[in-house]
Amino acid sequence: MAIIYISTYSNIVTLIISLPGNLFIIFVNIQEFCKNRRLLLSNQLIFGFSVISLLHGLVDVCQWDNHGYDKYVTQIFIYFNMCTLSFSTLLSVHFCLKIVHINHWLYIALQKRFHTFFALTLTTLVLGGILVYLSPSLNFRGDLLNITSTDVSKRESSTLLLWIFTAISILHTLLCSVSTLAIVISLFKHMKQIQENTEGSRSPNLEAHIHTVKTVTTLLATNILIFSSMISSYVLFAVRESSWIHICSLLIYIFHIFSSYFLIRGNKKLDTALVEILNQCSCFSSK
Repeated sequence: MAIIYISTYSNIVTLIISLPGNLFIIFVNIQEFCKNRRLLLSNQLIFGFSVISLLHGLVDVCQWDNHGYDKYVTQIFIYFNMCTLSFSTLLSVHFCLKIVHINHWLYIALQKRFHTFFALTLTTLVLGGILVYLSPSLNFRGDLLNITSTDVSKRESSTLLLWIFTAISILHTLLCSVSTLAIVISLFKHMKQIQENTEGSRSPNLEAHIHTVKTVTTLLATNILIFSSMISSYVLFAVRESSWIHICSLLIYIFHIFSSYFLIRGNKKLDTALVEILNQCSCFSSK
């Protein structure tokens, strides 16, 4: 019980710490959309990641005030993890398609049709959310019909849903890993070319490349931690050690804070807006 209370307070603290970064990303992107009536795909992905991160933190804080722990709560926890995995993977793949040049028909086709891939992923997340939302009501209808059959259907439907989430999460983790590895290899090749041509001086293109590597590496670390926590949640739930799942949730949200920082620093629009705000604050403080 002590672990639950400590984790709940820790979740509240990390949520408060992460609020400025996530709200900053959301506000800047909304302002950009209102100004130009459009958002670049990379900004759409960053905006979605920040919204999911914020909702994830709010759900973590709200759901633990009920000290009971059931499979429905597990499904909510895993669903938001899957959403975070999806958006961070889409960001990594998007950066990879922009930076890494591979002359293969499948890679070129993915570059041209990435918007479609993004729309399909978003549709999958929406359908997954509907399944999670309808899960308890479907089970309740079964209770009115037959208690014994309901117990069986609850286990079967919950297990199937968890397996679907796990399969999608494995795919996203693999895609994120491959994209990050391709970007890192491309960076080393780019650095080698610069050293040969300009005797090691850094170009603006290389600086942007390094920022991108830091961003996708952080996203990959977040993905690995999230996927590990999902597997751990299955095991812990099976052995009735649900209190330790709170620790997994706390670690994930700490990585969300680092991800928000690198997303801001790795995006030109967000970084410029942050520098302007900091300059204005320094001017006010000097007065």
